[in-house]
Amino acid sequence: MYFAIVDDEETILHQIPPLIKRFSHNDDIQCDCFLDAEQFLSAYHAMKYDALFLDIDMPVINGFDLTEQLRSRGDSIPIVYITGRDDLVTHAFRYKALGFVRKQILEKELSFALSTVLSELQRTEPTITVKTILSEGGHTESVRIADITCIETFNHNILIHLVNGHKLTTRNQLSTYIEGAGFEHFAQISTGVLVNLAHVTLKADKVILQDGSDRFISRRRIKAVRDAYLKFRKKVLI
Repeated sequence: MYFAIVDDEETILHQIPPLIKRFSHNDDIQCDCFLDAEQFLSAYHAMKYDALFLDIDMPVINGFDLTEQLRSRGDSIPIVYITGRDDLVTHAFRYKALGFVRKQILEKELSFALSTVLSELQRTEPTITVKTILSEGGHTESVRIADITCIETFNHNILIHLVNGHKLTTRNQLSTYIEGAGFEHFAQISTGVLVNLAHVTLKADKVILQDGSDRFISRRRIKAVRDAYLKFRKKVLI
């Protein structure tokens, strides 16, 4: 998961990321910090964040104005407001934020707000259940489809690559994912490889994954993959 934190106080930006990791018990959550709304908006065009922790009282573009910009675009990113002003709590409700954290009691209120965000993400984000092979522990875990970069066959198993660099090996069929709900933004580039179009770059007859590795597109699938990639990118930019 990717969270954005926007606050014009550097001390707050230093405090929140480790607290999020501690309260969530999830080291895979990545936090990007921004000192103002303009910095966030510049990055947001290229990076789709799962949640936004947003200071209200900021110069130029305050938290409420930024929220209005996002909502006017049809963006429903979950937002938790952060502020040192109690008088803004009531006003914040009109923006339908998931939480409200006061800086004076940051640690106490952030824990509850974070649990609300995580519950909302689990409710709205498609996931799959993966049981790893015995050599990897044979454990079962829930994986967000959006966090998958690539799924490929490997030694008669399925290897699932995640955005955080982790890999999971499971016994399954690639067709399970090709035909599964939630995989609409994936493209099959060859007999044994399925990629998430949100996490790859298309280059000639291959795709480049986030880790820099590449996968070749089979000749008979090149046109279909290119068309799917361009259609997806066009949708993202609209």
